[in-house]
Amino acid sequence: MGISKGKSDSIDIDGLMGRIDNENKVVQEESRLAENIAELKQATAEFNTAIDRMESVVTSFNNALEKIRTNGIGTRVHPQTMKSLSEICTNFVVEMGKQLELQKEHEARMAKMLKSGKGIWLSDRWAKVLAASFLFYVVVSFIYILCKVQ
Repeated sequence: MGISKGKSDSIDIDGLMGRIDNENKVVQEESRLAENIAELKQATAEFNTAIDRMESVVTSFNNALEKIRTNGIGTRVHPQTMKSLSEICTNFVVEMGKQLELQKEHEARMAKMLKSGKGIWLSDRWAKVLAASFLFYVVVSFIYILCKVQ
């Protein structure tokens, strides 16, 4: 005789399959989480490496800056270059002085012309135009008078 189950007892196969699927999903999620954790650890390690490199760069920069401050920056200029630069500056100052003198003389002449002309000043060109217009008016008037008298 063997041990057997009764005919009325049934095995829930769908429930067993559901539990197996759930176990498979759990295993898959665990593997995904393990991969994500590994990626995060790798990213953290790379980030820490980058921070160390940046600290090294900043330290090197600060050391170089301090060295420049203590030693100073030296430059050398050829004596001929300095002489040429000095001459250029001197010539510039002299020329500016001459220009200022010429400008003052011009202003004085203009003021004198305006005073003698009692506030009216015409350039040579406009004076010629005015004289030509006046002469034309006199000639036309003279011709008109001659024509009327005859």
